[in-house]
Amino acid sequence: MRGLIVAYSFPPNKGVGALRPAYWAKHFHEFGIEVEVISAFEQIETTSFKHHFVPLKSKSVLSKVIKDEGIRWRKDVEAYLNENKLNDFDFVLISGGPFFHFSLARYFKEAGMKVFLDFRDPFSYNPRMNEKGIKKWLKRKFEKNCVKQADAIISVNKECHAYINPENTDIPRWVIPNGYNDEYAQGINIKEGQGMFYAGKFYWPPINFLSVLEEKGISLQHAGAKLSLDHPYLSNESYEYLGYLGQNELYNAIEKAEIGVVFTMAVPFESTTKIYDYIALNKKILVITKGRPNEGALKRELDKYPYHQWVRDEPNEIKQAIEKLNEMEIKEFDTSQFSRKHALAELAAKIKKSLGE
Repeated sequence: MRGLIVAYSFPPNKGVGALRPAYWAKHFHEFGIEVEVISAFEQIETTSFKHHFVPLKSKSVLSKVIKDEGIRWRKDVEAYLNENKLNDFDFVLISGGPFFHFSLARYFKEAGMKVFLDFRDPFSYNPRMNEKGIKKWLKRKFEKNCVKQADAIISVNKECHAYINPENTDIPRWVIPNGYNDEYAQGINIKEGQGMFYAGKFYWPPINFLSVLEEKGISLQHAGAKLSLDHPYLSNESYEYLGYLGQNELYNAIEKAEIGVVFTMAVPFESTTKIYDYIALNKKILVITKGRPNEGALKRELDKYPYHQWVRDEPNEIKQAIEKLNEMEIKEFDTSQFSRKHALAELAAKIKKSLGE
């Protein structure tokens, strides 16, 4: 069986959207599926699959309304395909974001391929964004037209599917979680660690959290977007900003911590990749929410993992949760169900079934 992955974001791009298709491309062959890749980023390293580099060159009037590179890149990909006939593919898997190159679904459908659209997260309606008017209308119409061409749409959890063209109830919907990268986690030693670790941007000024850390003398290492906040803890030697880390560096940093931290808004579809990285190394997890604890997709994932505490953004709750986590004794736990390999095995099985194998 042969497949084509079309993903604007792909290594060496370091965006989160590049991680998922990159892992799939590298490991699909382990499940009897050979793939080739089209992306907007030129490969530097030698890969185990054929890679087609299609740089972003085209322009579009729509780009003035919607900031999505796929609006222009879809033209570049179609031009490349017209000049370089890519044949004998059983299916195409188009990965977002960006998302507007999903319009290529019609091109591949007419070429006789099965079409699978990997949204990951909601696109036309995302509760985090307050989009209105012509922009929202265009995105809804675009999403509806693309989904019509698909043989299945993919997302990381069922809550996301509820926001993706909910009017179309006939289309098969597959839930394929992100999972942790077992390529890196396998080489890391599982140990207790000290202090806390957080990867990513802060969705709100974490004043309560930092004040608790300062009061209790707890260290924090932070990787990702730098926090712009005037708080005395940030100038304390207990705080260390690590900048942006590659996957290997990230896992090495998590290894040294006792507790991994997650910040979440009151949005039920949130299923951050951070929890998988923490789980991979058997770390205790502190979830701080602006909504109600224990809700949505994140709750469902954490219900499978015993070493976590979930609290509101309140100083006393944060203190109590940290104390409970400190008292927990980590025991051997099989985390393989949270791995990307486990998720890819599910995806490969669904693709084969869709193709009648």
